Amino acid sequence: MILVAFLLLLGFGLVAAEVFFPSAGVLSVLAGLCLVASIVFGFEESSTLGWIASVSALAGLPIVVIFAFRIFPKTPMGRKMIIGGSSWSSEERAAVQHSDERLVGQIGQTVSSLRPAGIAIIDGERVDVVTRGEHVEANVSIRVLQFESNRLVVQESIPEPTSEQNS
Repeated sequence: MILVAFLLLLGFGLVAAEVFFPSAGVLSVLAGLCLVASIVFGFEESSTLGWIASVSALAGLPIVVIFAFRIFPKTPMGRKMIIGGSSWSSEERAAVQHSDERLVGQIGQTVSSLRPAGIAIIDGERVDVVTRGEHVEANVSIRVLQFESNRLVVQESIPEPTSEQNS
């Protein structure tokens, strides 16, 4: 009876350990073997003990898994592995959005090719930009048309003729 209880507890412990320490299923296989062995040894001792071990394994397994998954996000390792909500406040998000809106009408230069999205330097700031579908090569002058859906929409900027070119 002690062996049956020990194997059940060991199996439950290994299931919980699999949640905390991913082992590509090795701990899960060992946990399954422990739970099956506890049931087998329980039936060898008596049918009543076998049924108790079976019901305990079937009822305890989901409880252990749920408990482990509820505890895991609260552990230091769980907090590092699980992506939480945004750490930015609504004021910070609004400030970033407002700072991008100030770039509308500005002239910049592409760093990468825009196919149709890419990177540009506008007002000394490296930003992600998108065109309206056209392809723009790298190191080309661009103008910010609008700030739409959290994106800076740009187009290739055609240099305006200067007074020297007109004469």
